Amino acid sequence: MQTPHRRTAPTGNRTRDWERNALLAVAEVVVLAVILVMALLGNGLVLVVLLRRRRHHNPLHQFMLNLCLADLVVALFQVLPQLVWDATGRFPGPDFLCRLVKYLQVFGMFGSSYMIVAMTVDRHYAICCPLLAHRSGATQRWNSAILLAWGLSLLFSLPQVFIFSRSEVAAGVYECWGNFAESWGLKAYVTWVTLAVFILPVLIITDIIIYRNKIMILKTAVHIIQFNSPKVPPARGGEISAAMSKTVRMTLVIVLVYSLCWAPFFSVQLWAAWDPDPPQNGSVFTLLMLLASLNSCTNPWIYSAFSSSVSSELRLLLLCRNHSQRRGSLPNDSTTTHISNS
Repeated sequence: MQTPHRRTAPTGNRTRDWERNALLAVAEVVVLAVILVMALLGNGLVLVVLLRRRRHHNPLHQFMLNLCLADLVVALFQVLPQLVWDATGRFPGPDFLCRLVKYLQVFGMFGSSYMIVAMTVDRHYAICCPLLAHRSGATQRWNSAILLAWGLSLLFSLPQVFIFSRSEVAAGVYECWGNFAESWGLKAYVTWVTLAVFILPVLIITDIIIYRNKIMILKTAVHIIQFNSPKVPPARGGEISAAMSKTVRMTLVIVLVYSLCWAPFFSVQLWAAWDPDPPQNGSVFTLLMLLASLNSCTNPWIYSAFSSSVSSELRLLLLCRNHSQRRGSLPNDSTTTHISNS
């Protein structure tokens, strides 16, 4: 899906299509380089912290660990190839590499989006059934959700392998180019990817966060207060409700940032696909398509801001302090306390 400037859709004059705006190309390379460094640094640091905490069997940590992996796929296989592509002006590789890069570019998009959906659905279940913590099958439930997210991402990215190939776009000029058998193929494909990666996930997550979780938090709090469950001491009822609310707020921030980052990209992609003469050589048009990858830079820091345990270990990691030097027990993680293993 993500393509460099003047490559979204060919016009009638292919010579004009492949003219290179040098200043715009420099701007693209700078923007992509900054995004690449930010994504690698943020996701790499948080991934290290989450790997060190895997023994605590926290489902939210597991989802965020896989979200960091998906965002690293975006950084390494979407942003980095795009950076090299824009720096050289042509795709520097054979047909096999062209198809592989295009596959992995969309795979990272699907993976990041569907991991957020899987995490939201699992947290909704935890809020609906907070008293089922530590019961058998919980680990299998969230592992199945993670595997399903990766599996769908692998499957839905396959069309890229057949659409893109190393093709001659002008006399003696070869490029990693998308070809459709029918004139409406580009419109249909871009629309489908927009629905599958962006619109449907956002609608599902928004429905869960704004409506269903709000109702379940209220019902659970009332249930705890009225029935004084033996599994959860009454004094801890308020903490459970607060932890649920904090989880919902964290997921809501992730989705809002996701929407803000990806909405311009998909708007531009739809514009380029449906408009017979889109302004695809314009600087604003081009840079908007690059900023979507900012989402991969923000997810780890959002999670760290809402997770006291991860943020504490992250500070220790940045200060180069040994994990064993920490005093007392692990800091309380109010994002997932009491509902983390449900």
